Amino acid sequence: MLPWIETTRPVNCLMSGLSVLIGAFLVSPAFAPEVLTAFVAAVLITGAGNAVNDYTDVESDRINRPRRPIPSGRISRRSVLLFSILMFSAGTALSLLINTLCIIIAAVNTLLLVVYSSHLQNKVLLGNMTVAYLAGSTFLFGGAAAGGITLPLLLMLLAGLATFSREIVKDLEDLQGDRKSFLKKVTLRMKESFGDRFRVDRSGIKLRYKTIYAILIASFSLWMAIVISIVPYAWGIMGDFYIFMLVPTDAVLVSASLILIRRRSYRRVSRLIKTGMFLGLLAFLVGAAL
Repeated sequence: MLPWIETTRPVNCLMSGLSVLIGAFLVSPAFAPEVLTAFVAAVLITGAGNAVNDYTDVESDRINRPRRPIPSGRISRRSVLLFSILMFSAGTALSLLINTLCIIIAAVNTLLLVVYSSHLQNKVLLGNMTVAYLAGSTFLFGGAAAGGITLPLLLMLLAGLATFSREIVKDLEDLQGDRKSFLKKVTLRMKESFGDRFRVDRSGIKLRYKTIYAILIASFSLWMAIVISIVPYAWGIMGDFYIFMLVPTDAVLVSASLILIRRRSYRRVSRLIKTGMFLGLLAFLVGAAL
């Protein structure tokens, strides 16, 4: 694979494009040319964000992912920066061909992707919120391109809240893994990066905020996602097929919340949230189609 393409994380780009198509499908099953334009724009902007992340994370990648294009020497850091600027520009330019809301979303996401890579990815909670927004915004982008935002916005909120919770759980999971020696070594070499999220003392690696606070915030986010998931049915937007599909979705999220509060297994909670997100997506698709 060409090193430039590798920096974009093609699978992640395609997932963003697929989210755009799903958001558009919730508005209309017939994809207009604007939707396809939005698909390409999302792929380009996501790829640019991943490339700029490689540009800013080069020092940590030398330790953690030495086979990536920049640390392996297959491509220069400057060329990756120029490549990302080109993709950001192309993606944002394409949004100009759609509508005003798509232009705003593309511009905001471009800014956030750059700021996240340079300043937010190791910030407690704020970085998690940024990831959650970016994960959900592609559904809204697709809906906006198709001319409607109600269902895509609700799906964005559900996906964003679940993603926010999962990002916090992944932080907690890191503390249980066999990574203490690795984190100590990296913390010594990258004080500013990991120092924002973790602290090191004689007892080992700890989060900078209390674990119970993280658990409560993550659990609250899951329950908010459950509430949001009921809204389409309560408002009469979705019918019985949707609520039928929603039962296993919310059951999984409730289970994840209860297991999280009991501090049983963060890895299991993370998997349950991911499963719940997938089931929720299916519920929206089935509800919109039937």
